[in-house]
Amino acid sequence: MAENAAAASHEKQLYNLIWQLKLQAERSLTLRVGTLRQLLADPDKLAELMSLSEASGDPALMRLVQDIRKAQQAPAAGAPSRSGSRGALWGFVAAAFGVVLMLVWWIGRGDGTPAPQAVATVASTAAKPAAELPERRVFRLHGSNTVGEKLAPALIESWMKASGATAVEVVDGAKAVERTVIGRFPQKGERWTVELHAHGSSTAFRDLGSGTTDIGMSSRRIKDTEVASLKRRYGDLSAAGAEHVVGLDGLAVIVHRSNPLAALTSAEVARIFAGEVRDWSEVGGTAGPIELHARDDVSGTYDTFRSLVLEAHGKSLSGAAHRYESSTELSDRVAAAPAAIGFIGLPYVRNAKALGIAEEAGTLPIVPTSFTVGTEDYPLSRRLYLYAPAQPATPEAASFIAHALSTTGQDVVRDVGLISQNIYAQNVAPDPTLPRDYVALTDGAERLSLNFRFRPASYQLDNKGQRDLDRMVEFLSRQPTRTPMLLGFTDNYGEVGANVALSLERARAVERELQARGLYPRIVRGFGPAIAVASNRTESGREKNRRVEVWLR
Repeated sequence: MAENAAAASHEKQLYNLIWQLKLQAERSLTLRVGTLRQLLADPDKLAELMSLSEASGDPALMRLVQDIRKAQQAPAAGAPSRSGSRGALWGFVAAAFGVVLMLVWWIGRGDGTPAPQAVATVASTAAKPAAELPERRVFRLHGSNTVGEKLAPALIESWMKASGATAVEVVDGAKAVERTVIGRFPQKGERWTVELHAHGSSTAFRDLGSGTTDIGMSSRRIKDTEVASLKRRYGDLSAAGAEHVVGLDGLAVIVHRSNPLAALTSAEVARIFAGEVRDWSEVGGTAGPIELHARDDVSGTYDTFRSLVLEAHGKSLSGAAHRYESSTELSDRVAAAPAAIGFIGLPYVRNAKALGIAEEAGTLPIVPTSFTVGTEDYPLSRRLYLYAPAQPATPEAASFIAHALSTTGQDVVRDVGLISQNIYAQNVAPDPTLPRDYVALTDGAERLSLNFRFRPASYQLDNKGQRDLDRMVEFLSRQPTRTPMLLGFTDNYGEVGANVALSLERARAVERELQARGLYPRIVRGFGPAIAVASNRTESGREKNRRVEVWLR
């Protein structure tokens, strides 16, 4: 009797923990979890909820998952041993109870699925060795080559292992940019597969439109025309719940290592790739013809370069440029040709040399580094995106996105050579030519590796900024003796006094968000258009100048 009471108490404790996890996940993650009966009857459904909760980074959810795992692994004190005949009897009773629960769940669904067949399938797959486990495609991931070549496979592997995979492999498809990632889950009785196609950013939105992918990868922001065309099917894909910045990248302009040039202006780069400058001597280099290398038309890398460089200066790409689908191949070609120049994502510089880029003549050239790209001060920095409906096609797709945005996922972003959104502080010596008040405030302070930016014509933070608030709170929780300074800036459109007031109001908008999270900045100032990090003659440059910097003392 005592043994039965202990077992019943242990079971009640476990059920109570699962119930708490369900309620907390529904509140914090706005998920449709289902009923407690469904979670108890379907181990896969419960495992998916636990995995998603862990990947969310929410401390309350993570504690509940840990408590549930401990309760699952530790039988109640005094419970019968599972060895010998008594263990066999206990296992039979538990299995029978599980079958009954599964039958109740399937009958309760009312969808006409025959319950006996479902139970038989579970029993047969669980008995199969890992090599013969049936495959289940959990989601499809299509789009950007920059995201899909290295980052996506690494993120999928990290997510699968966090979800309990005992082994993960990447299998090449018929084309170099088409692969399948396979994770083995013997405890689930199946293998998970993710279809990964990396033909370019435009294909992300094309395939979302045709229903042939579940998540789109893009190295550019979704266009208004794409938002409009996909809205009926998915809702607003530019909204916070659908648009996810998974990392940052810089478009490096690369040359052969023997090239003596150290920097170019954005205008010079545009004229070179338009074919107007054909000899290196015209831009201060050693005399000789220039050889052009560029990504193909469906690439988000090319789309970003066209927008940030070519179209910004009224140019178009020369027909003489060699075009590539693969970032790696382009970089290696430039590294092997002394006359070559190309543009590429920051992780693909490889054996070539990256040039410093000045937004315009007379401004300081900035070399692409993790910090200058992380703050988005580098003129050719860009964001990398995942797009999916607010309610993704599968629970696994939602879990993967949450994992990619978590601290663990952002560590993976860093490990593959892209720029993580995990925050760090860096000493930045202030330029003595900058405004005196700014130099006095920042001298001896450290700058955080992010800037807050805003939706157009508003004080509302953009999607990345909203997530960065939580990252900043987590970062500062580890440094309780330090408080932030918020320094706001604008572009130079309009009267200076009005812009100073506008920059201060934006800094105060960030202050209010931090105060709501229990953080109280020590200094909040607005500097208007005083320190431009980009050209005010382009919309992309003005957007970079409209920012709030964060410093720590």
